[in-house]
Amino acid sequence: MELPEKWDTLATDYFQTREFLVHTEKYNPCGQRYHLLFRDDVFQVGVVFYTLKLDLLTYLSIPSPFRMNIGGIPCSVSSHGIVGDPNHLPPLMDYVKLREKGMLLLLNLEPDLNFNNMIRGRTLPTFILANTFLSWEDYLQSLRADYRRRINHFTVSFTEVVYKRIPCKDFDCQLYNLYLDVLGHSKGKLETLSLEFFQNLPDIFCLTAFYNKEQTIGWIITTKYHDKLSFFLGGLDYRKNRQFNTYFNLLAEVVKEGIEKKATLIDLGQTAEIPKMRMGGKPVGKTMMATHSNPVIRQLLKSAKGWLEYSPTMKEVHVFKKTV
Repeated sequence: MELPEKWDTLATDYFQTREFLVHTEKYNPCGQRYHLLFRDDVFQVGVVFYTLKLDLLTYLSIPSPFRMNIGGIPCSVSSHGIVGDPNHLPPLMDYVKLREKGMLLLLNLEPDLNFNNMIRGRTLPTFILANTFLSWEDYLQSLRADYRRRINHFTVSFTEVVYKRIPCKDFDCQLYNLYLDVLGHSKGKLETLSLEFFQNLPDIFCLTAFYNKEQTIGWIITTKYHDKLSFFLGGLDYRKNRQFNTYFNLLAEVVKEGIEKKATLIDLGQTAEIPKMRMGGKPVGKTMMATHSNPVIRQLLKSAKGWLEYSPTMKEVHVFKKTV
C-alpha cells in the first residue's frame, strides 16, 4: 500500500516512518498491511499490522504457539504501530475488528490508551535516559558514588577492547550468530530477523562492533532520529560476557554515543531491566490490548489475562545525585 505523504509528519519516531516500513516489508515479510482512516480526504490515523505465530504464554516461558494479527512495528522495537491522532482510533478499530479475523493484538501502547471490548494488560516497559549531560565525564560525575564505582569497575575490563564503526552492509555471519545468541537468551521475543535484514538497513543506522584480539565479542546498532537516540539491536558472545562484562559495556557505549550526539532522549529499549536502570534509564510503561473474533476464545483470554501480561518485579533505584 502507498502510504500518504502526511504519514511521516505524524510519525513519532523513525521506526514508524515509511522508509523503515518499506525496509521491513522487503526484508522481514510477514503479511504487513495498513488500516487507515480519512476524514474529508485528510489522513487522520493509521495502524500497521502483520501476522506471526507467537507463544501466547511468552512471559511464563511456556511454548504456546498461536497465530496472531499484530498491530505494531514488524521488528523487535518498543514503538507502537499507530500513526496519527489517537482520538480517531475507536471507529478505525471497530472496522479492523471486522476485517482481521482470529487473534488481534496491539503492542507497546501508551498506558492511557484504551478501547472498548478489548482486553488490556501490561507488556515490557522501555527504558529512557533523559540526557542533560555535556560529556561522558559529566554523566559519571552526576552519578551517586556507588553507581559511579560500579561503572568504572565494569569498564576497566573493556580497556583493551577495540571498537569499529562499520557500514551495515558489512554485517557478516559472525555478527549474525551473536544476534542469534542474544535472541536465544531473551524473554518476550517476537520474530527472528534475517541476515539480509541487517545488511540492508537504511543509512540512518550506525553499527559498532567490538573486538578483542580480532575476535568479535559484541556489537550494537543505534539510530538517531530528531532528538532521540535509540538502541535498536545488539549481539554478544555469551562465552566472553563475564570476562569483559560485555553487555554492561555495550549499554555504556549506547549512553556515550547518545551524549556525544547531543540526543535529548536515549532509548535503551526493552528487557534487561536491572542493568538499564543502573545506567540511569527510567522505565516507561507500555500496555497491550487483545481480542479475538471468536467470543469463546475472547472470554478465555479475559479469564487468563494474568498469565498473558508482563508482571514487573522492578524496584526503584536512585542512580543520580539529583533527580534527572
